[in-house]
Amino acid sequence: MRVPVWLTLGIALLVCGFGLYRIRLAFRADATGTGAGTGAGDDAARPRRGLYAMRRRTHFLIGVVYLLLGGALIATSYGWSPVGNLFGPPTTTPTRDTAPAKPGSVPVDQLPPTK
Repeated sequence: MRVPVWLTLGIALLVCGFGLYRIRLAFRADATGTGAGTGAGDDAARPRRGLYAMRRRTHFLIGVVYLLLGGALIATSYGWSPVGNLFGPPTTTPTRDTAPAKPGSVPVDQLPPTK
């Protein structure tokens, strides 16, 4: 079974998009808590959790890794093989003389012609 190219390209775009989001998080501005509707520094006083608790350099590094992975997925969609001929025997196109079935070696049906 072969995976459709549109599916691999779609997933690659999602991976690249998430990588760009992580890079955007690396360059985000710190919240000072002085905006309208916030208490005096309530947001800045609360500890960050989850994805936002990471350092900026980490976000940037992970974003670059995601962009590289997305690029590799796009390249494999267009035929690039990262492992090349590392696995399996080498393949060659057989010549006419070394083909598995030579003319005359396969028996022809002896059925009467249909009318």
